[in-house]
Amino acid sequence: MSSILAGPGSVYPVSLGCAKNRVDTEIMLAQLEESGWQITSDPAAADLLLVNTCGFIAAASQEAIDTILELAVQKQARPGVRLVVAGCLVQRYQQDLPELLPEVDLFVGVNDFPDLAALLAAGPVAGRGRLACRRPWLDYGQVWPRRLTTPFYSAYLKIAEGCSHRCTFCTIPGIRGPYRSRPLATLLAEARELASQGVIELNLVAQDTTAYGKDLVGRALLPDLLAELAAIKGLRWLRVLYGHPTGVTPELLRVMAAVPKICPYFDLPLQHVNDRLLRRMGRNYNQAQIRELVAQIRQALPDATVRTSLIVGFPGETPEDLSELGQVLTDLALDHVGVFAFQPEEGTPAARFREQVPAVEANRRARQVRTLQARIARQKLRQLKGKVVDVLVEGYCDETDLLLQGRLAGQAPEVDGRVLITAGRGDVGTIRRVKITKTHTYDLVGELVEPKKPRPQEAG
Repeated sequence: MSSILAGPGSVYPVSLGCAKNRVDTEIMLAQLEESGWQITSDPAAADLLLVNTCGFIAAASQEAIDTILELAVQKQARPGVRLVVAGCLVQRYQQDLPELLPEVDLFVGVNDFPDLAALLAAGPVAGRGRLACRRPWLDYGQVWPRRLTTPFYSAYLKIAEGCSHRCTFCTIPGIRGPYRSRPLATLLAEARELASQGVIELNLVAQDTTAYGKDLVGRALLPDLLAELAAIKGLRWLRVLYGHPTGVTPELLRVMAAVPKICPYFDLPLQHVNDRLLRRMGRNYNQAQIRELVAQIRQALPDATVRTSLIVGFPGETPEDLSELGQVLTDLALDHVGVFAFQPEEGTPAARFREQVPAVEANRRARQVRTLQARIARQKLRQLKGKVVDVLVEGYCDETDLLLQGRLAGQAPEVDGRVLITAGRGDVGTIRRVKITKTHTYDLVGELVEPKKPRPQEAG
């Protein structure tokens, strides 16, 4: 077994999975930079190959394994290169990975990643010493420097770690531990630091953002946090991701309606709408409450964007249940819906349930629901044609440098659609007014509206 490089060199990072994982990657990169490491975008030029993994579902685990093996080829071609694997995959399969992946020099769990620079500097490792997965649950009680991997104007703020819900299909509590809110003062200090670096869009993330503060003071503090963040100079858009349907309170709606900086955006994974399946999933709400919740959101914020995620093919789901889901989607006309075919995950109660739906059928149902939602999304976006809206300019279009592109407040980074700008010029990282001229299923097309010049004062 070769040793971990003691001295600093260049590091090539790969961050897989969700935005919460990305924050962990940014903390590792900042600490490596402070220790003298330099970040490179070329794996062939790196002394250290770093993969921060997701292990939430089988598909994510397979993506992580494939990525590790691809980078292992780089390591084999260049003696002295080191390969480090961190994150959820390590935490979930810590007993098996050292033997299964001998190409990896060091495995780092979800509670030990802030010590990566020190682990690298500690010298050679071998055998079980290749596994750093021993600390108690990380509490995120401090502000760690971060090397942002997002565009300069946008960042994620992780407000809590872990999860205390007990959904029967989910592995997160076992991987990340119980829910642990970060102190309010810590979050505000981190947000001020991000704003000082030019961040104007802050996306709040946690396994359940709406539960923030309950473990600290016995009540949800998300409204308080949002109000405090809105007072920070420089921040323009605050967006809350990964909420829980039961966590949207009247107080939260009042704050969101009253504070212009808070995007009227609700990311609320419903998972399903059938009452029987929701009980089997361990979700403590029913379809009537879902309908009432969406109505309350739209009453408080008529322009609200509502995103959700759904699991189809859950054990016991019938064709009638699927039809019921389609009817509710049609009735509610949600803006963004992610649809996933159920996959039984090792160690979860749902994997042991009877009436498992065959994978082929679950995937067919997922395609059916996606087709329905595409029609709904297309109809929703048509309502914006001719309107003038705020758009965060992100730079040239991914396909051509002849067009600019950006996002509405109702389009979260990386998961929703975009706005293609066909006329006008705007600086990257600025929020501009755009007139929508054309709509598609998920994307919009528009033209920048030049601000009116003030009239010169008449001579007195």
